Amino acid sequence: MPKRVPLPGTDCLPEDILPVETSQTESNALSLRAFFYDYCIISTNPNLSRGFLSGLEMMAYRRGPKCDLVKACQAVSFATHGKPLNRPQLVHKAGVFYQELLGSLAKAIQDPASTSAAETKLIAMLLGIFQITMSDETNPGNHDAHAKGLAAFMQIGTSPLNLLGTVRSNQGPHGTANVQVDKIPSATNAGFSIKQVSGVFSIPAMRGQGESLDDLLLSLDSLWKRSESLFASKDLNALRKESIALDQRFAEWETSRATEFKPTTICNVKQNHSESEIGVGYWPGKIHTYFDLYVAGVWNVIRTARLLLLALIFQLSETLGENDSYVEHMHVVNRLVDDMAASIPYHLTDNLQVFISQRSRNKEVIDPGKYLGGLLLMHPLYVTSEMRFVPERMRTYMRKCLAWTGSNMGFGQATLLANTPGIDREFLASGCMIIWSGFLE
Repeated sequence: MPKRVPLPGTDCLPEDILPVETSQTESNALSLRAFFYDYCIISTNPNLSRGFLSGLEMMAYRRGPKCDLVKACQAVSFATHGKPLNRPQLVHKAGVFYQELLGSLAKAIQDPASTSAAETKLIAMLLGIFQITMSDETNPGNHDAHAKGLAAFMQIGTSPLNLLGTVRSNQGPHGTANVQVDKIPSATNAGFSIKQVSGVFSIPAMRGQGESLDDLLLSLDSLWKRSESLFASKDLNALRKESIALDQRFAEWETSRATEFKPTTICNVKQNHSESEIGVGYWPGKIHTYFDLYVAGVWNVIRTARLLLLALIFQLSETLGENDSYVEHMHVVNRLVDDMAASIPYHLTDNLQVFISQRSRNKEVIDPGKYLGGLLLMHPLYVTSEMRFVPERMRTYMRKCLAWTGSNMGFGQATLLANTPGIDREFLASGCMIIWSGFLE
């Protein structure tokens, strides 16, 4: 359906109705197809990519067009398309489906035999994406309940790090017990049988020789937690040395990846406008392409993790008066944020080659791509835009990209992130928990 805009020469919007030739049943079927296109990626090489919701389409077809799983897909699709198309009837239908699914989810918890654990977990995840879509300043964090529900179904802690392959179902990182989710029925107690988490980054391309990405991320988490409880200068100095060593381990991990897993530069964008006019996708410099959106998303997880680590190094260095490595580390910062900016067209455009061929005529991305691209990009952009050592012009550009994602892909949380500094860690972690769980299916 086309975007609803005022009739020529007036301020009047046309009536918000389906085309005469399209029935409600056909509308529902089209929304399901749109969901599969926007969010499902089946990897063509399991050594390089896990895909995203790769088994959902076949499961939905096996369950039939009237099942709750299909309805959850349609709720997300109607919401994410209805908002940018200015079609409140589609958004309303999405809301009706969502309310019906909440009732079904409650029944599934009470009577596990009525549905499969895999389907229930997927529905909880999709309802979380629905809330990420509907998020606004009035209701910013309703996705959190679905993140906790996912954790309960999977018998893991509520941090997205609990989705890593290194973490076992009954034990958290470094041998600590996972945090229990309060006031949410245990999936095991409810009678569900949940398979052990295999790990969102558990593929050969990210293990290979040496350490895994899981190990690096868990090491970063450990350093952050220790930094919050240390006060003696000798302890802080030791932590700084460990942090610098971990950054080197990240660097070695990046350079040792297989060529086909790494980003590929396909062109360079020249700066034709003043910096204040740089449109979404047109940051001067490289444009990267990737094997698929899973791989692109993983690289931005790595970049965000290293930026967080560098933030810790800068903080410790300032406290200790040790600034000998500042220039070297700022070179790394600039390279990481430039590479993240280079990934934005790949995440947001419908056809990267067409985008490149038309870059001299357009000032920003014109045709939005798969909505999954915007979903995967949101949190890395926000975290980077909040770092004071990142150049302000880049931070402004990333907030602009978040605002574009909210307007053109319907994610209300992207709009919220674009306009709200200082959002707390738990809010972001629950969003990542929902999104990363899609890598496991």
